[in-house]
Amino acid sequence: MNRSIPDHVLQFGTAKRSRVRRLGSIVRTNRFTYLGGLIFAIGIPLMLRPLLGRSLHLGTFSYLPFDASMLVAVVCLFFAHTILRKVGILPLVDDKLLIIPAFLASYCLAFTFVMLWYFKVNTYLVVTSFFFGIAWYYLIAITRVRLYSPRLAFVGGFPSDDELLYANVEWEALVTPSLPRDVVGIVFDGSKPISKSFEHMFSRAILRNLPIYEVRKFREMLTGRVQLDAHPVDFFGQLLPSQPYLRIKRIVDTLFVIPAIVVAAPFMLLVALAIRLESPGKAIFRQERIGFRGQRFTCYKFRSMRNDCTGPAFTVDHDPRVTRIGRVIRKMRIDELPQLFNILKGEMSWIGPRPEALSLARGYLRDIPHYACRHSVHPGITGWAAIHQGNVAQNNAVTRKLEYDFYYVKYFSIWLDILIVLMTVRTVVTGFGSK
Repeated sequence: MNRSIPDHVLQFGTAKRSRVRRLGSIVRTNRFTYLGGLIFAIGIPLMLRPLLGRSLHLGTFSYLPFDASMLVAVVCLFFAHTILRKVGILPLVDDKLLIIPAFLASYCLAFTFVMLWYFKVNTYLVVTSFFFGIAWYYLIAITRVRLYSPRLAFVGGFPSDDELLYANVEWEALVTPSLPRDVVGIVFDGSKPISKSFEHMFSRAILRNLPIYEVRKFREMLTGRVQLDAHPVDFFGQLLPSQPYLRIKRIVDTLFVIPAIVVAAPFMLLVALAIRLESPGKAIFRQERIGFRGQRFTCYKFRSMRNDCTGPAFTVDHDPRVTRIGRVIRKMRIDELPQLFNILKGEMSWIGPRPEALSLARGYLRDIPHYACRHSVHPGITGWAAIHQGNVAQNNAVTRKLEYDFYYVKYFSIWLDILIVLMTVRTVVTGFGSK
């Protein structure tokens, strides 16, 4: 395994050499990244304007101190930086994969605002700042990975969990309460007693601004999953999602789904027509599923399989029942578009655990402990498990998917949702997890 440590641990990282250590202390700061981005994404395009401006034919630039073009570029860079900084502290995050989606989201929102207010901006500055900004953040991401080798102290020997032991972390086994100077944090096993001497060492570590993690918490940070076995009773209280955010999310879902339905309606009609022409049967597939708080609802999908074939309740690899059009719409997740109406009805959300068919959910409830806890949030078109696993149905794979779902419920937040949206772009482009 070669998983990267979360960014909020990496920011305390130790450089491999003393000369790199001094450089790393500057490069890893958010202030350096953003200020460097301003210079790279705005300063360089201004200097290259005489050359690039004429060759690209992207307009002229007015050297006014409060020019709207420069303001738009600065705001776009700020929002892209904020998105990358916030989602960078979440697990299983490869910064390089999120840079382009983050910049696209930031610049698209800015241009939407600009068009609504009829502002006149300089095309050259905005376009070049977009590409130079992406280049700068790619450079930072690559530099940080190469300069740092995070070293963590583990109280009581080495981790027994293979996912921790073989992670991209240098472990320092602590058998005595003597804290090495070059560690970037401490991990301890909360299920074992901690002596007074180690508790004093924890106090000294806090004064040194070193983070301290319980091993299960750290494993969740590293893997993006919550283990289902051997949890204390108070663990289930952590699976109660934020009620204010649930209400806010419902409002946001409604605001976005109405224009989405309007825009997608012509395309959905074409897909429905293509499905009807290829094979007999209705274009929309309806299935009873389990939703928010265990309530049943009818989930809508474009039909991607033939009606004249029998098979298991779930889709298998290279399933012969899948039609040619069905294979395409499954890979690109187009078959999920009718679920926009489920969102409009309040039965689903844009983001959440994928809703299971009633027949499958009953079996999971019987065989997998705590399965029902995933229903404490609305099911979604995309989700934390979906972007990491794709579609699964066997019990061992469902258990792993449930660990991802529990992580989503436990750390339910706007930044986790934003990360899922960005990573869904990769899923749609690559077809990851489709069957």
